[in-house]
Amino acid sequence: LMPEGFEKQINESELIDLLEFLTHRGRYTPIDLRKYATVVSTKGMFNNENSRVERLIFSDWSPKTYEGVPFLLVDPQGDQVANAIMLNGRYGRIPPTMPKSVVLPCNSAATSIHLLSGISGWGAQGAREDGSVSVVLRLHYADGTSEDHELRNGYHFADYIGRFDVPGSEFAFALRGQQLRYLAIHPRRADVIESIELKKGPDATAPVVMAITVESATVSP
Repeated sequence: LMPEGFEKQINESELIDLLEFLTHRGRYTPIDLRKYATVVSTKGMFNNENSRVERLIFSDWSPKTYEGVPFLLVDPQGDQVANAIMLNGRYGRIPPTMPKSVVLPCNSAATSIHLLSGISGWGAQGAREDGSVSVVLRLHYADGTSEDHELRNGYHFADYIGRFDVPGSEFAFALRGQQLRYLAIHPRRADVIESIELKKGPDATAPVVMAITVESATVSP
């Protein structure tokens, strides 16, 4: 337990260091996306940086919890710091400049990988049984092998622009008129995962990930 108001006495970097310490070897480990973010979500993200619609804005950027899972957000400091991962997309002015792959460190075994994501530019506005692949989440194990999980438009991913529900993810946060969704993937092996790669699928969407948390096996007190 921390004294009331403790979080106001430390800066953002110190708070992140504290969270990393508290979650070390615990059940949940949020991944710090500061070094890997590709886009500023408080600016227009798709066609025009001045667009007030094409933005994902929290009222505050403190850590968030959804269904008991803690997530660490990157504070964009107004609109100065990249705070989300957007992968390459076919349409608009900004998505074609984004990377087709981003690799994040993991270095632990995991029972689940939780994402605040499930949204994209030009995403589905409803469920699709035969949705195209928007993202391949590739787990790179320490033994050199890998494992792919396909995340599909119309099943895991939907358009960010409004409340569009799809069966493979859950509505998590309303960001003004836009949505942010939650989903989890479950590794098929209990071995150490060296890194998590977010690889763009072949479809035209521009997928967005705002936070990732790795869940290990439950730790006994």
